[in-house]
Amino acid sequence: MLSIATVAQESQDDSLWLVYLMFIVAGLLVGGTWSAHQAENRGLAIFLALCAIVSLAGAVFWMMGAMG
Repeated sequence: MLSIATVAQESQDDSLWLVYLMFIVAGLLVGGTWSAHQAENRGLAIFLALCAIVSLAGAVFWMMGAMG
């Protein structure tokens, strides 16, 4: 029978690609924020910046959880 630690380690390896995906999404959102800022669309720039911050924080915390 599998122990809980073995099952947890296997599920973390499978979800590692989600960390990379979240970093990619955060980068795209930062680019969108910069584009909205240059177009002087303040509301959209603020919204995209907040989304980028949430995505980046989620990726970092998920990565820290996957590492140890």
